[in-house]
Amino acid sequence: MVKNTDNQKQSLGQLNGVLALAILIASIALFYLEPLTQVTLYKVLILLVGVVGAALVFTQSLQGEKFIHFAKETRIELRKVVWPTREETIKTTGMVMIAVVIVSIFLWIVDAFFTWGVSSVSSLNIF
Repeated sequence: MVKNTDNQKQSLGQLNGVLALAILIASIALFYLEPLTQVTLYKVLILLVGVVGAALVFTQSLQGEKFIHFAKETRIELRKVVWPTREETIKTTGMVMIAVVIVSIFLWIVDAFFTWGVSSVSSLNIF
């Protein structure tokens, strides 16, 4: 009996996912196809109602429940993150800028050396 209930719940969840997708596609089609040449405000309202309706139906599906669970766990994990202070951010940004300047000067010198080397070799008329 439990297995039968699980199968019904799973098939209903899949049906809700398909229904949500159908609602979303229908609302987008009504927005772009202009079946009644409606005012833009009404078209936008129809699109918004369709998107909200599809989202509500989607939350009742199995994929929607998994997404909500994932979002809740993500929020819990984000609370555990230790964000740097303003001072740490400024110091780190300064160090990165200094490193960028040093590396760019080094690459400029290497490029100048290779340019000099290529021009020296090409100025020799060996052939």
